[in-house]
Amino acid sequence: MNEPTDWASAVAILAAGLFLGALIVYFFSRRKATAVVATDLERKDLEAKRDALVAQLRALDDDNVEERARLEAETADVLRRLDRQPQPAGASAGQSPAPAAAPAINPAVKGFLWGAGSFAALAGLAYFVMNQATPRQEGGSLTGNTPVMQQPQAAPQQVSPVVTQLEAAVQKQPNNLQLRNDLAQAYLETDNLMAVFEQTKFVLDQSPNDARALTLQSLVRMAMGEADQAMQMLERATKSDPKNLDAWVARAWVYVQQNRMDDAAQMIAEAKKASPNDAARIDQVFTQMKMQASAQPAEQMAGGELPPGHPPVDGAPGAAPAPAAPAASNDGRSITVTLDLDPSAARKSGVVFVIARNPMGGPPAAVKRMQVMSFPVTLQLGSADSMMGQPLPDKFRLEARLDSDGDAATKPPTDPSAMQNDVVPGASVKLALK
Repeated sequence: MNEPTDWASAVAILAAGLFLGALIVYFFSRRKATAVVATDLERKDLEAKRDALVAQLRALDDDNVEERARLEAETADVLRRLDRQPQPAGASAGQSPAPAAAPAINPAVKGFLWGAGSFAALAGLAYFVMNQATPRQEGGSLTGNTPVMQQPQAAPQQVSPVVTQLEAAVQKQPNNLQLRNDLAQAYLETDNLMAVFEQTKFVLDQSPNDARALTLQSLVRMAMGEADQAMQMLERATKSDPKNLDAWVARAWVYVQQNRMDDAAQMIAEAKKASPNDAARIDQVFTQMKMQASAQPAEQMAGGELPPGHPPVDGAPGAAPAPAAPAASNDGRSITVTLDLDPSAARKSGVVFVIARNPMGGPPAAVKRMQVMSFPVTLQLGSADSMMGQPLPDKFRLEARLDSDGDAATKPPTDPSAMQNDVVPGASVKLALK
């Protein structure tokens, strides 16, 4: 005798399917409408910002080179973001006209067909579920035995507590120029050069002769290769505050890079006048500056030839193996760094930045920039690579990054990087970039 059909379960499953289908249709339609509205608003905002920047560029005087460069950079960024926005429906040029509408179906017939199709689909779903349902085994999962894979969560980016506190203080007192200078100094210590530029620009807009803001922004421009503009800012800084020791030393460093040693010596003399108690340390810094100027940079190529000991590059002059160059003089204040690249990295060559940071704060203690064609690679980082010619600190943090654009001011999170704390001079460090 056949077992009676359990119509209650069938009706319950059918009702659940109808309810679930209605929910899916409702939430999908709502999310789609919200996404379209959000996209349109963002695109309109970018278009308005683009038009405003273009208007400012047209109204700007040709003599204001710095402001024009800033506006052009912002306009280019807005245009790139506009290009990444999806085109609104019906906005593409040259779109063919819509075809003539097909003859309309009788609404009653259309409704009957939709109802019949929906009922047939739900009936088939209920039949399939009833046939596939099996009793749960003892100890089995309520939702089946298929393991659920959890998505790994990205580690949150570490933010310096000093930066966080200063940002909160600046939000409370946005017109406090001293706080903004302190925040710019903290940004400089974390290698966030663009943030340094933004904070010092705000200060200089309010107080054009602020010596500290001029000095901090000049360091950013030196990192960007704008030595002439950096020197102009440093000259203004020393005129505004003759006791600003950092500005005098930075001016000397620019002159050393330009091989103007007499002018550099004059800046050092002014620095010792500004701070007589630091005369011995200033002389040591100047000595290190001159040593760096006389040393041959590891990445420099003279006459188009590769430097001694560089890995051979196909088609490059002097690609034949050359004797290894003598290592940089090790006065006990240099380190040997060996860099390797994780196999999963997309790029296998490019510009490498190796940076030593003083845990006590301030700008980077030493930076080396070199073009690397293959990994692993070994290099020396020491006093000759210092920002101001000073020796390496007694203990520092070492960072390395394979940069995607060769610009130290930008730090995309996709660049392979590595870091090690508590490095001491004379050590040999191995870092794996990933």
